Amino acid sequence: SSLMKDVSPNYKNVKSRHIFRTVAGLAALLFLVLLFTGCEKKNEKQLPSKVVWDRDLCVECSMALSDRRYAAQVVDHQGKPKMFDDIGCAVNWLKNQTWKDKALVWIQDVNTEKWISANEANWRYGDPNTPMGYGFSATKAEVKNSLSYEIVEEMILNNKTLRSQHLSNHKKSK
Repeated sequence: SSLMKDVSPNYKNVKSRHIFRTVAGLAALLFLVLLFTGCEKKNEKQLPSKVVWDRDLCVECSMALSDRRYAAQVVDHQGKPKMFDDIGCAVNWLKNQTWKDKALVWIQDVNTEKWISANEANWRYGDPNTPMGYGFSATKAEVKNSLSYEIVEEMILNNKTLRSQHLSNHKKSK
């Protein structure tokens, strides 16, 4: 009987310590989760992200981004980037997004391979080297008879591209 009195308080003590440790462990885990999710960098300015060349895939056509002269990024209203190998892929993908008017579109400068805003770029049509054959390249440099991004979008959406010309010529030759 005296043995039971000594064991019972210790058993309760062990059990309460176990519960305390479990609760403390869960609280610490919750704290760490909140800390790391709260520290996630926000991209409020909708800047382009770093590309892992030859690894990142185009959201529209699934080709690897490999040609630094023509890559594009659409940064959504939450700051999340979507990668594209060609501006044609970006425009065709973006047209189906409900938030398209809140997105920022970035394009690699064909000359410097630096990111520039698609709206601020001087666009050229007829470049036969673009990855998907749409034929548009962009630069910050002055370009004779340059196009606006709005015109580029319109041409892509209306199939007025080198790609559509090539496909139409291919169909005629059959």
